[in-house]
Amino acid sequence: MTRKRFFVERAVPGEGTIDLGVDAAHHIEHVLRLRAGEEVELIDGVGGGWLGAIVEAGTGTVRVRITGRLGPPAESSLNLSLALAFSRADRMDLVLRQATEIGVNRFIAFRSRRSQYALTGRAAGKRLERWQRIAREAVCQCGRLNVPEMVILSDVRELLAKIEQRERSGNLLRILAFERGNGKGIVDLHRAFPQCTEVMVAVGPEGGWSSEEAELLTRNGFHAVHLGPRILRLETAAAIVLSSVQLLWGDLGA
Repeated sequence: MTRKRFFVERAVPGEGTIDLGVDAAHHIEHVLRLRAGEEVELIDGVGGGWLGAIVEAGTGTVRVRITGRLGPPAESSLNLSLALAFSRADRMDLVLRQATEIGVNRFIAFRSRRSQYALTGRAAGKRLERWQRIAREAVCQCGRLNVPEMVILSDVRELLAKIEQRERSGNLLRILAFERGNGKGIVDLHRAFPQCTEVMVAVGPEGGWSSEEAELLTRNGFHAVHLGPRILRLETAAAIVLSSVQLLWGDLGA
């Protein structure tokens, strides 16, 4: 039987016991109905993972005894970022969940010309909290130990500015998912850049990129690629391009 995995926000001792949070305790007691003696896995979202056994459950508190460390994490050697233009909330939630499972390390959301809304202030904070919960659930499900870093930016220009601030080595391969893509597919890009350890993928909103945005991104180092002859929904396009990147440069082809 597969051990259930839970996210912990507090420090996990190398040995001894730890009390899980209210949400995890409720899920264990009332949904999964786990009992004392059953094994679980605990992760902290920043690379730490532990094996444990429930020693107390059923009182509103679940206490776990640490029994060891988890084995090698299911993390790709490819440093993969996704820059996603604001789109319908449910579609962005799905993209984030799938991107986390595929192995994205950094999730960047921003407003593009054809986005229907922007997120600032309190609304941005609430959305980030929601995305954190979704990413944690996905990490627990897929076997990773690291929750992706998340940030909300104002527009394409701020995205480019942040890239230049962070990326100074010149090794970042920048991919623009574009319906026209100058006739080039992602396999063509792999032929031109067969060795790569860091990739950023930019995916536009439901209405697609404006011509000005596409020109600005390609002028700043993004390679426009098409994703085949069919018109794809946002969440489908994101999943396809991220999976293709992991297959060609990451660990899906290992």
